[in-house]
Amino acid sequence: MNSIAEEIRRGHPEFIFVGEHPAIDFANTFSMLNGEGTEHLRSWTDVIDWFSLTGLSKEQGLKLPGARGAEALRSVVEFRRAWAAELARLVANEKVSNKFLERVNRLLAEDIFQEELRREEGTGYRLVRSGSQLRGEKLALALLARQIAVFLAEANLSYLHRCANTASCVLYFYDTTKNHRRQWCSVASCGNRYKVAQFRKRQVKNQGP
Repeated sequence: MNSIAEEIRRGHPEFIFVGEHPAIDFANTFSMLNGEGTEHLRSWTDVIDWFSLTGLSKEQGLKLPGARGAEALRSVVEFRRAWAAELARLVANEKVSNKFLERVNRLLAEDIFQEELRREEGTGYRLVRSGSQLRGEKLALALLARQIAVFLAEANLSYLHRCANTASCVLYFYDTTKNHRRQWCSVASCGNRYKVAQFRKRQVKNQGP
């Protein structure tokens, strides 16, 4: 598992991709760094960059005039807060709220598209989806709602976890490891910090009074 620092250097200077699913990485666009809450979506350009880096969309329809960016950003951040609250419920072995499911379904219903089956040389066939008719934050929210819906429909939710470093980390991840024993958002960051803390505790204990 790569460290958070490595993930940051490899892509956007702030985005963190340790969730193993776009829906989880979306929730992780708010994190704790150096003991302080860090907002990674600070402008509408950040939202567009995040979609591009995740490979979810590079559609021109996401672009907005500067005057509308702030309001659009607020709608996406508020949706993320709602989703993060549902992740907390899932990790606590509770069900996603009916209110949130209704919200996701409303967003999905707004997106209208077509699909076309095309031939692929040497590989058979490929199903191609047309571009969305939505624009701006409506497009962003529909794309996010679809990722969340796919995750909830297909994931084994017992493999969804919050980083074991609950004292200073708020990141979630979907455990895709072979033995499903992953504990940390990143072994090289939170995992190592935990080991160092435990080592220091043992030293103090061994030194005695």
